[in-house]
Amino acid sequence: MKFAIASTCALILSVFVLFATAQQKKEAGFQNATVVSIDQYTPPSNYVGGSPTDAPVQANGNGYDVRIRLNCDEYVGRYETATGYVPSVFAPNHPVSVRLQKHEMFVSLPTGDEVRMGIVSHKHDKQQACSTNG
Repeated sequence: MKFAIASTCALILSVFVLFATAQQKKEAGFQNATVVSIDQYTPPSNYVGGSPTDAPVQANGNGYDVRIRLNCDEYVGRYETATGYVPSVFAPNHPVSVRLQKHEMFVSLPTGDEVRMGIVSHKHDKQQACSTNG
């Protein structure tokens, strides 16, 4: 009997914590969006010299352009990583929670962390039927 009461209390507490976390994200300006695509970013080279040994040093990190649809808008955020790790939420057609702030996009991860990406492009699709994500 005590075990059943404890289990019920634990379940209620878990539901409350999940609800509070979701509500907190919603209040913090997060909106539901969808990942459209992810492509590896290769910085353009401005090298025009003779010997390849004279070429400027390139950064060792990897960059990825993550295209995200939020209502009728598509944003491309540049995800930079030194290790090559890409969060699993950056898979095409995967729902994500995003928060926009001037020239940056913050994507909420399932761990509770946020990934900050610079917005490298934005376009509004007037011809596609759009719905408000909620």
